[in-house]
Amino acid sequence: MAFVSLFFIFLLWPVWIVMIALAFILPWLGMALTTVAAILLACNAGFLALLLFIRHKWKATGRMDKGFIDGYAGWKRYALLAVKVLLTAGVIWEILVVLVCAGLLILQPWNAILP
Repeated sequence: MAFVSLFFIFLLWPVWIVMIALAFILPWLGMALTTVAAILLACNAGFLALLLFIRHKWKATGRMDKGFIDGYAGWKRYALLAVKVLLTAGVIWEILVVLVCAGLLILQPWNAILP
């Protein structure tokens, strides 16, 4: 689980780089950036829902409790701690990404900049 969460968190950085590149390329192609922002919003909202579901299931089974994690020693304990931190950080990160995408769709700052 930790690898999957970590993989998708770091997977988002290239998406942002592509979105910035598209911000410069798409106006010359005559395409709207709102389409890109809407696609990113939909994908990230879906992934946020998935992370919240996984986190809820882990909390419901008690795997995120301090007592459960402290019951293990060695690498298993550190792996459970890492999953706990990554699930929390992943949810926070996805909330920020969804808010930014929604803000871009609502405010559309490129309309003020681009001709």
